[in-house]
Amino acid sequence: MVSKLGRLAAVTLAVAAVSGCKYSFKSAYDKGESGVTYSGQVMRHLLIEDLVDELLALPPRPVAASTDVVGQLDFYFDFDSGTSDALPYSFALDGQPLLQGGNYGDVDTGKNLVGKIAGNDPALLGGEFFGWEAGMDADPTPEELVDYYFAQVDAEAKSAPIDILTAGGPASITTPYLSATGLDYRQLIQKFLLGAVAFSQGTADYLQTDFRAANVQEDDNLYTEGEHNWDEAFGYFGAARNYPAYTDDELASAGGRGAWANGYHDANGDGLIDLNSEYNFGNSTNCAKRDRGTAGNTNPTEFTTDVFNAFFYGRFALNAAANLNALGNTEVVLIGAMAEQAAVTWEKCISATVVHYINDVSADMDSFVDGQFADEANFTDLAKHWAEMKGFALGLQFNPYSPFRSGKVQGIDLDSLKEILALMGDAPVLPDGTQGGEAFAGGVTQYRSDLQTARDLLQAAYQFDPENVAGW
Repeated sequence: MVSKLGRLAAVTLAVAAVSGCKYSFKSAYDKGESGVTYSGQVMRHLLIEDLVDELLALPPRPVAASTDVVGQLDFYFDFDSGTSDALPYSFALDGQPLLQGGNYGDVDTGKNLVGKIAGNDPALLGGEFFGWEAGMDADPTPEELVDYYFAQVDAEAKSAPIDILTAGGPASITTPYLSATGLDYRQLIQKFLLGAVAFSQGTADYLQTDFRAANVQEDDNLYTEGEHNWDEAFGYFGAARNYPAYTDDELASAGGRGAWANGYHDANGDGLIDLNSEYNFGNSTNCAKRDRGTAGNTNPTEFTTDVFNAFFYGRFALNAAANLNALGNTEVVLIGAMAEQAAVTWEKCISATVVHYINDVSADMDSFVDGQFADEANFTDLAKHWAEMKGFALGLQFNPYSPFRSGKVQGIDLDSLKEILALMGDAPVLPDGTQGGEAFAGGVTQYRSDLQTARDLLQAAYQFDPENVAGW
């Protein structure tokens, strides 16, 4: 027998498939109000964005020795709501005012990044953090890696410009967050935080909820505990409520309708962009970028559709359960399946992005000329692409649904991910055949082969189509 909830879900999902859908659900406790809220997740996205702005605003190297670069970056990582809520945030959209006003406290209060990083909340999966060795002790944590990155930025910013040799002659690099060994700490920090905070919280915390037990009103709020946890996972994914209404070009800020073409849209026409519902943050945009990369291929990906449908269908079932004050076995199975689909598809977007940057790093190495960089851009591109590759790849360990942990793909396990990260190393191999200042056995040729092996492992783990992998 199909339950009342199951029948209701089937009808609603059929309608959604025809008409499109929004992540919009009325409260079971006040039918005139929305039961969706995740402002804390938006606040953390904003803190990551402002941390990036702080890095980009650092003056050319060398900055004054008295400058507390670590303190400037820790402001966002350890954000103190009690002293800083009244301060203005730097995040802005070109010519478009925001509903949230101009201060951090207008977005949310009592939030920071350090309290929600993997290892602090939730505990590390399997009790271990792996994939980065430089500067770490025998039992590292994600928080310690962030601290290490911040300290390296401080040291680099206060150092003399980096001198490199190019085919056109010597060049001097004054960017304060780059290293002579080809590390772009701005990219490493941002991409690692998207994994160690947003992806970890969404998949290893909120989507792990016991939703049967959580089908009770949370205090006197407009939602059940389960609904709220699901919303918080969706908030960390970063999608606007009307995500399916965007084209992939629009989500990727690569064209489309004028009012939509930068990854946000004033859906309610009030002249303001609501960061809680009308802006696409973080990994939600990477899904679209990778879908764009397969358009026209034999087996194009549909990451944006698959991940949104999972979040929508699971949330619908939870909303129906709240209205019925009941959550049966069939619905628990449905919600569990949607949690897994959301988490795995989200991870596919990240892993496909890692593949994309493996391809970019390989192309950067192809541009080397006689043991030298082709030009200054060849150095900065390599540093950027490698950091995005490694930063995103480190995040793949934080999802309990991952194919590296589930045993669902033959020949793939956690050691496969450890191998991928080890093949990447802690720095790119430069034209002179060094990695992190030391000679790399086999030089550029061997490193290119190592990255190909890492890409092959990712292709196998996620069962990606070879044509898509080659084109990303």
